[in-house]
Amino acid sequence: MPNDDAVDRNLQGMNELDFVGWNKADWPGVFAHYHTDEVLVGWQGQPQTHGIEEHTEAMKSYVEHSGGGTPPQITSHPIRFGSGEWTCVVGEFANGARMVTVAKWRAGAIAEEYIWA
Repeated sequence: MPNDDAVDRNLQGMNELDFVGWNKADWPGVFAHYHTDEVLVGWQGQPQTHGIEEHTEAMKSYVEHSGGGTPPQITSHPIRFGSGEWTCVVGEFANGARMVTVAKWRAGAIAEEYIWA
């Protein structure tokens, strides 16, 4: 049986990651805190990144090419659930767009992540 407390903690971590780390572009602080050093990330069919440095650089590049110095703002997680070490969250952006993030957690940080927007 899954540990509901761990799922709840991980979902709360995803809230802080998106609403603080991502929205405020706090790359070295909150964003890095919620990813393992060796995190593997698949992002919208792009080549998988390996490690927090590659993931952070890919996200900074995405922000830069999407029109500015601040990331598109995530305003809510209307759908969020998990089982065991996995969570799935739908994030809504201020412009009405949505993304889906499936994450595998280890010791309170994302070790593996798949993102579709």
